[in-house]
Amino acid sequence: MSAVPRRAVQDWFRRIFAAGAALLVLALTVLAVSPELHHWLHGDENSGGDDGCVVVQFSTGVSVANATITMAPPIALRADEARTTVREVFLVSPRYLRQPERGPPLG
Repeated sequence: MSAVPRRAVQDWFRRIFAAGAALLVLALTVLAVSPELHHWLHGDENSGGDDGCVVVQFSTGVSVANATITMAPPIALRADEARTTVREVFLVSPRYLRQPERGPPLG
């Protein structure tokens, strides 16, 4: 058996993944701002179309169009269904200000 608990290993992987995601966003930001680094990434000086480039998509903010979401109409209630009735609540003042077992200390 390993001396490291399973929860600690999961936390370690989660932290490594979060750090990697943050570094990816930082790298994409730097590559989007600097044209020289962007051309260096592609390896050629005359790249005409950057349509499929991740850096260009990140810098322009490409979003995927979702299908239209349609909501179902609410279900009509039948008249013969039992409806909940409101019960009357009668508030009564308490018998004790503090219950005997929760009173102030004796001494």
